[in-house]
Amino acid sequence: MERFEEAAAGWQAEFRRNLDLHGERIHCRKGCTQCCYQLFQITEPEAAVISEAVKQLPESERADLETRARAYLPQREAIMREHGLLEAWGHLPPEGTRLACPALGDDGGCRIYESRPLICRKYGIPLYNPVKPGRLFACELNFQPGDEIEDAQLVQIQTGLYDDWKRTQEDYNARGGRRDEMPISVARAILEDFDAHLR
Repeated sequence: MERFEEAAAGWQAEFRRNLDLHGERIHCRKGCTQCCYQLFQITEPEAAVISEAVKQLPESERADLETRARAYLPQREAIMREHGLLEAWGHLPPEGTRLACPALGDDGGCRIYESRPLICRKYGIPLYNPVKPGRLFACELNFQPGDEIEDAQLVQIQTGLYDDWKRTQEDYNARGGRRDEMPISVARAILEDFDAHLR
């Protein structure tokens, strides 16, 4: 949990740095839900953080989240089948495939905001993945394809953040952290108890 909090703080600082650097080009705010319709997978530690947060919610709010998560899972599965895919770790439908996250509230806000996964904390700013060094990823509402992005620190900072999280995952494995056979989504983290994965 502490390592996740460190990683989350690192990405929060990087997001803030990008806001300062790019100013009004970044339109991220409550009510903008572009990132909330992406299909992605999360790690066991991220799932444990979410499932612990869901336990702390008032019963009526927790029940509503669980209802949304139960509806989400077959819809996600149908999308995968539509593309001739079975979901596996690292295997998702094509870019642009959309389905509302079950944690997305009716007011356009995230109902697990403080416990959201790392991808949700960094989406919107220019993102560098050292595994795919030839391309920067960015929300198209903030940066259009071909836009020039001047940032002499981006590669170094984000490579460090990537490496830190990779080491956290390696430590998790080395300490015998339980790995789930099936890919984990926010919906599963809402419905299932992932605390045991961290013990």
